[in-house]
Amino acid sequence: MIIKRAQFITSLDVLRPFPGQGKPEIAMVGKSNVGKSSMINRITGNAKLARTSAEPGKTRLINLFNLNDEIILVDLPGYGFAKVSRDEKNRWAGMIEGYLSGSEFLREALMLVDIRHEPTADDATMVEYLRHFEIPFHVIATKADKLSRAQRGRNLPVICRKLAVQPWQVIAFSAEDGTGREQVLELFEGLLAPREEA
Repeated sequence: MIIKRAQFITSLDVLRPFPGQGKPEIAMVGKSNVGKSSMINRITGNAKLARTSAEPGKTRLINLFNLNDEIILVDLPGYGFAKVSRDEKNRWAGMIEGYLSGSEFLREALMLVDIRHEPTADDATMVEYLRHFEIPFHVIATKADKLSRAQRGRNLPVICRKLAVQPWQVIAFSAEDGTGREQVLELFEGLLAPREEA
């Protein structure tokens, strides 16, 4: 898939009708500061499309982006950020759960984890959540540029074991050098293919 046009649509605090709704949706989930916004900017080729910050917990709403008038990319709030109140954490969790369980157009989730670290208990819980709601997903192992090829080779099996996924379900990705970008765009392309009738 070649992204010719990407634009921010709106931010929501709960799932509700929005402009362009009805196209296939791809949701991005992951802990705070795992690199969701940076990934959006790299795959769309627009460094300013999604706001990035070194401060975790910047994405506090459901942010929607229109890609080529074909796909809606959904950036969900990060989880696991310690420096917010319990009420705020619960509000974010409600947003994430409300979207994932409520969107009838969700076709795929991208589960982002930091390739440098073993997935957290929160990450494992999120994967179980995706399985419970039968949401297809791929794991995106971000910040791949921070490791050598050999280090990636050692860390990816750890991610697979911790999240109980197969190697083909994991894409090593770097927003810095573009590693994995083509694989992600191929994944998007595949979601646009007509579904086979059962």
